[in-house]
Amino acid sequence: MARAGAFSANFDPAVLDEFRSFCSGRGEKYTKVLEQLAVAYLSTKGELLAGASVPSTPTSGTQSSTTEPVAPAVQDLVRRLRRLEENDEFNADSFDTIFKRLDEVEKITKSGRYKK
Repeated sequence: MARAGAFSANFDPAVLDEFRSFCSGRGEKYTKVLEQLAVAYLSTKGELLAGASVPSTPTSGTQSSTTEPVAPAVQDLVRRLRRLEENDEFNADSFDTIFKRLDEVEKITKSGRYKK
């Protein structure tokens, strides 16, 4: 069972890696950028991408016929690794938020490092 706010998608690995690198280079969390894109898309009722072509999913038979039996296991492993990376980034964001909120509580209650 997925947790609330969990996100899973089947991106082209090259596109996802480039997007992550680009966002990281700007000091942004790629998940937050995706969230902002989704909000913008919804607020424009989909018009944000009006006129842009959205590629369709490939039809069966477009894959190489030389696919080895190990490939599904490797694909599953890569998918699971990506999910772990996304969860790790989500956890880092969550802990950052928690620590900021805890710091505010300690300030208000004059406890922790703000204790005199």
